[in-house]
Amino acid sequence: MTDNYVILKTFTNVFEADLAKGLLEENGIRVELKNEIFNSIYSTFAGDMFKIELWVAQDEAEDARRIVDAYTEGFVVNSLLTEAGALLEGHFVLTSGRHSGRYIEKIRILQNPASAAILCRHLAEQLSAYDFDAVVGPAYGGIALAFEVARLMGKQFIFTQRKDEQMTIRSGFDLQNIRSVAVIEDIVTTGGSIKEVVVCLNEKGIEVAAIGAIVDRSGGNVDFGCTFIPLLTLDVPSWDADSCELCRNGVPITKPGSSDKK
Repeated sequence: MTDNYVILKTFTNVFEADLAKGLLEENGIRVELKNEIFNSIYSTFAGDMFKIELWVAQDEAEDARRIVDAYTEGFVVNSLLTEAGALLEGHFVLTSGRHSGRYIEKIRILQNPASAAILCRHLAEQLSAYDFDAVVGPAYGGIALAFEVARLMGKQFIFTQRKDEQMTIRSGFDLQNIRSVAVIEDIVTTGGSIKEVVVCLNEKGIEVAAIGAIVDRSGGNVDFGCTFIPLLTLDVPSWDADSCELCRNGVPITKPGSSDKK
């Protein structure tokens, strides 16, 4: 590294470091990474010992800082979804029963634990300002995410499931010392399932301090009556089945996934 370069930012994983490097290069900034090869080879522990360093030319540092400061969680999440091939275009029946021309195949993210871990770390960071005893994950998509967020935050973990068409807390969990929770979901469209989870928890005397999600595809229109923290917000048009524009235009339809989420 030459003397006219300075450290702009450090990272704990290669993916986010590469994203920032690419963003700066697209804007004509001279940039280098240090420790990325070591982190790639020894990813299980290198991040805690040797952070990836983002170096930029000293005379371009001010512009680089401005660009990186605009580097958002939404950009990271969108890049993860794109890299995983999770953003699909076509004609889909959503799990809510509504129709849409876009679908987010969240399984593509959960299939890659390294990508899921990045998302969970961002969720944990956002939720760190709130006080709660446990993290709740609705079955099935929210379970893995909620478990990892709970682990990162040193919280307890529980999950809910629908039994006999009723949202319930999985039997066997000890709720005696749980008074407040955060709920973690993967993708929110209408928010129906989360609202069922909130009712279920409230009936047990448990307060919901905050709700986190990877993507809010309602465009910010869902109201849970408490703090809602999506990492990425998309305004994706959807229609009732009897008023679907894609149906009227004869676009072939696909029904992906198999969850019971609304």
